Amino acid sequence: MEDKLIVIATETNSKALVLKSYLEANGVECFLRSVNVLQGAIAEGVKVLIRESDAEKALKLLSAMHHDEEIKKADQQLRKILVPVDFSEPSQNAARYAVMLASRYNAQIKLLHVFNSPVVDMIPFTDVASIQIDFDMNYHVLYNSAKERLVKFYENLLEFAKQMGFADVQIGYTLREGYAAYGIIEASKRYKPGIIVMGTKGEGYRSTELVGSVAAEVSDETHIPLLVIPEKAVLKGVDEVKKVLYITNFDNNDNVSIRKLLKIVSPFQVELHCIHVTDKSESPGINALMATTREYLTSVTSNVSIKCDIIVGKETDKSVLEYINKNSINLVALTSVKRNLIYKLFNPSLAKRMIYQSDVPVLLFHA
Repeated sequence: MEDKLIVIATETNSKALVLKSYLEANGVECFLRSVNVLQGAIAEGVKVLIRESDAEKALKLLSAMHHDEEIKKADQQLRKILVPVDFSEPSQNAARYAVMLASRYNAQIKLLHVFNSPVVDMIPFTDVASIQIDFDMNYHVLYNSAKERLVKFYENLLEFAKQMGFADVQIGYTLREGYAAYGIIEASKRYKPGIIVMGTKGEGYRSTELVGSVAAEVSDETHIPLLVIPEKAVLKGVDEVKKVLYITNFDNNDNVSIRKLLKIVSPFQVELHCIHVTDKSESPGINALMATTREYLTSVTSNVSIKCDIIVGKETDKSVLEYINKNSINLVALTSVKRNLIYKLFNPSLAKRMIYQSDVPVLLFHA
């Protein structure tokens, strides 16, 4: 029976030719249909066809191609680091850590401060013009105050960089008005950083309540890796990052997150730990998934020591913290999944619990 042709993608002519070359170089024969020979470079609607029997292989190749493009894109964007600051000690700690990272990545830093200008004034005005004048005056005062503090923060960071021997690191700053989390998200869309570095306070956390954390909100809304420096973290330098922990739930996004993690820690000689926490003492299915994860890690790493463990415990965060302390982990990484409000109220995410309870930096990837 003749193997029928199926459409694997529809692209512009130039992209279709690139895809055809890629697939055929990997043993999948391709055919193009609806090619515009007069305007080939810009023609749209070019179908890339393959034999049905090659579908599984082609889809795997396309998935690998997409992952490679994501990693290449992340590599290019690692040249930019966004650092939201509120002038607190945790912010200063995070900014200094970002300087040390920037020196390794040959990256530039953008400091961001988002200030909130309250619109409601309780003084009863009868004149609309007076309300506008009062609002403008308040905004002017708040803006100038915020800018003055940001410039001072920036100058202190420049001095720190100079003292540490990182005077070549480029540092800039920007000021935005609005709610902190939304301001950070909007700024990240414009600046397009490869990573966001921010400090966070651990006060006020309760395991069963919804916590209004800027870091947690940013991790929910942005697709950019977020490095959170907890208030308790003691940082002497990025060279102290020797052992990195990735917490897996065997999600479909793990492979992409792991490769991004490896790219981020590539300037350092690290030992990679990968764990999964379960309340089942024996589970062939989980053992098989961890074996698959180990094989994948081995395939994408060459000079990184790998250790994979299945941890049995009913309280995931407690088990993770015990593992961190026992194995002297310097950096925790995990994939954060956005969830609906009701689920958050009764089940705070592991990502949020790690932000508040860990005393080592936490690197979040968005699923």
